[in-house]
Amino acid sequence: MKMLKSSTRAIFLMLFIFVIYSFAYMDTVGTVSAEDIKLPPAPQLVTDAWMLIIGFEVDPAAIKAVLPQGLEPHPNNMVVMNMYTVPDPSQTSGFGAYTLTYLTVQVKDQDSYTMGSTTGEPGRYFVSYFNSSELMRKFTREVGIPAEPGMTTITNDNGKLKAVLDVNGKPFIEATADVGSELQPAVGGHLNYFGLKEIQKGDSEVIQIIKFPIPYVVQLVKTENPNVKFLMPKKNPLSRLKPIKIKWAAYMQGSFVYPPAEVFKEWESTAMK
Repeated sequence: MKMLKSSTRAIFLMLFIFVIYSFAYMDTVGTVSAEDIKLPPAPQLVTDAWMLIIGFEVDPAAIKAVLPQGLEPHPNNMVVMNMYTVPDPSQTSGFGAYTLTYLTVQVKDQDSYTMGSTTGEPGRYFVSYFNSSELMRKFTREVGIPAEPGMTTITNDNGKLKAVLDVNGKPFIEATADVGSELQPAVGGHLNYFGLKEIQKGDSEVIQIIKFPIPYVVQLVKTENPNVKFLMPKKNPLSRLKPIKIKWAAYMQGSFVYPPAEVFKEWESTAMK
């Protein structure tokens, strides 16, 4: 009987030690810094993401102000905004679950390829990129995309779609549309995205325009009556890109690839002496 009690005490002691070490390990995992996050390699695949994409005309002076040298504004003065969520980690090849809202401005002479069409979609330069995942923010910052924290939620109440971007816990952008449920035949192609990166080479600071040729396959549903509200503080630089006129909108389910980054153009900035 004494041996049994001793064995029981030993088992409980081992379990107690195991629980303590488990909690200590969990606490260590929860406090991993952004610098310690291991980035997945490019390319990375995202599948079956539901996206609300809206194109709207804005003040041409505002577009010109955000474009770097080496890229020219498209004559249509268009901003393209994408709001979407990827709720299941299995929808990605390495990113995990995330939500995203980004704004791009369309650029001249950088049209992409659209399957079965003689014309392509104009290139897009990243102006803002609000992602809920620190892993993705680190991945995209490394290649010149201006990633910031932000949470996007999308609800569909019997065809009444509402997408909201929250930044610092407050509504930043809100978009609504009436959407159908019947998927149209799939379409595919490439989209040419661009970002901006500053690096040091020797004694010089070098500015690079980075290109991301993104392949995609999507299926659209009927999308009508789009509306966009900019709810950010008026002092925020993005407020200058508020819509003057919404030109088009599309709610779709799509798969696409984050490709390896390409240096499109580069030039020396200020000498580092």
